Amino acid sequence: FGVVSDLTASADEINANCDVRTEAVTTTNVITAAETGTHFVLNSATAFVSTLPAPAAGLEFWFHAGATQVTGGNHTIITNSSANVIEGSITSREVSALVAGVAAADTISFVADLAVQGDMAHVWCDGTDWYLDGHCFVQDGMTTTQAD
Repeated sequence: FGVVSDLTASADEINANCDVRTEAVTTTNVITAAETGTHFVLNSATAFVSTLPAPAAGLEFWFHAGATQVTGGNHTIITNSSANVIEGSITSREVSALVAGVAAADTISFVADLAVQGDMAHVWCDGTDWYLDGHCFVQDGMTTTQAD
């Protein structure tokens, strides 16, 4: 094993990148690129929208259904400018196979009365597309759509 001697990050920079950032969200949220790495806990019975920043390589965010189940409409995560650039999949514990393949979507929804605490959507960007890895307990507890 060799010794790494060309470390250029400071201790503060290393610690900042190792911290898990968590934000409880209860109302409309416009996410900035500076918030990359944040886990957003969606925690309101009243539906709201979270807007992703413009695509940039390396950005990633997690969205978790919180303890307060959404009942008044769906919590949605949308791309900026309604760009149809969400790709990936959503799986459910209720079915052993893929729930939904996602292609060219612009909205991820935590569905009212179906999304439960712990459902999760992870999105990561390559600079062009957002890649979705979604997991929900109840089939159709999370869906995606595409605007016209």
